[in-house]
Amino acid sequence: MSPAPHDRLRDGRDVSAVLRGRRQRAGDLVVLHVRDRAKGRGRPRVAVIASRRVGGAVQRNRAKRLLREAARRLPLTDGVDVVLLARAGCADSDLHEVLPEVQRLARRLGVLAVPGGEETESQLPGMRAGAEPAIDPVAPTKGRLVA
Repeated sequence: MSPAPHDRLRDGRDVSAVLRGRRQRAGDLVVLHVRDRAKGRGRPRVAVIASRRVGGAVQRNRAKRLLREAARRLPLTDGVDVVLLARAGCADSDLHEVLPEVQRLARRLGVLAVPGGEETESQLPGMRAGAEPAIDPVAPTKGRLVA
């Protein structure tokens, strides 16, 4: 099953409204903020933020790529706005560390379309249990195999 598509949360006022909300959970690598619009009203919208606390421009961009990929793989419920805020260790992590944390936080906040999820937290969608991906989709390798 491929995750449901989501839109980008672009307006700064909407992002601020999500950040001011009270629904948030923090992990070691990311803080997940959620705000309900109207249940079932429109596709989920996602914004990704990485401040200078994460590191320089290269580290911030890597953290944002990781979080965008993790959000893309989440089956989010309709009518929610989600903001993923990168924490300091996010840029030094890989997708296998970030994705389970984002899934766990989203599950705790109740924004997954499939409450239990089909895959385990340690398994990426579309992979056999225990298999390693041949290509890391967010590594700057230009499609080369990752050793």
